[in-house]
Amino acid sequence: MNIIIAGATGDIGTAISLFISRKHPDANLLLLFRDEARKQILKKQLEGQNAQFLPITDPFANEEIILHAFSSFTPHAFINAIGDGFYAKVEDAKLGLMDASYEANFKVPFYLSQLAYKIFLKQKNGHIIFINSVSGLEGFPYGALYCPFKFALKGLADVMYKEGKRYGIRVSSIYPGIVKTRLLNKMPFVPKKGILRPEEVARAVDYLLRLPPEAEVKDLVLKNCTLTWR
Repeated sequence: MNIIIAGATGDIGTAISLFISRKHPDANLLLLFRDEARKQILKKQLEGQNAQFLPITDPFANEEIILHAFSSFTPHAFINAIGDGFYAKVEDAKLGLMDASYEANFKVPFYLSQLAYKIFLKQKNGHIIFINSVSGLEGFPYGALYCPFKFALKGLADVMYKEGKRYGIRVSSIYPGIVKTRLLNKMPFVPKKGILRPEEVARAVDYLLRLPPEAEVKDLVLKNCTLTWR
């Protein structure tokens, strides 16, 4: 199985990369990254595995390079684990941060997923998996800069699901609750207990990848059972 993981140097993307390499030792991974230091750490952790890295520091300036890398890789699945946290109350939301959140949480994920979708159209098969958030299903306090673009990502996934179905393309979204990542450092309030681990999101991805052709999961909500707030 050939799998592209976008956002491989993020906490969830790294967990997915490592989990898949352990559970699918014959898998080939194409890992899209921005953080060079974290890439070096992940590369060392994946030593001996079939993994190659592709920088996407400025993805919009390198469409031909990325599209060629995707096409020559012949992917079976594309996993979007790109995103960043931007939090503010409605009255405090700044347009500059709104633009940054739009790019991180929708524009770049849309663009890279679109490139993968084009490859899958030619192949007449493929599986796109979006790592979204429960914030893409429900608005939360301090979510004025974050929730709208997670909702938009859900809308994109719904469109891709309906348009791609006739071409053998499967589209799934995972909506985790609060996960132990660097985003916690940006949140205005953080729970003390009950936080999900990135490995649990990776396990959900693995479940989706193992589904037989006769089955599909469009939306998978990974909730926190109990949260204890500080």
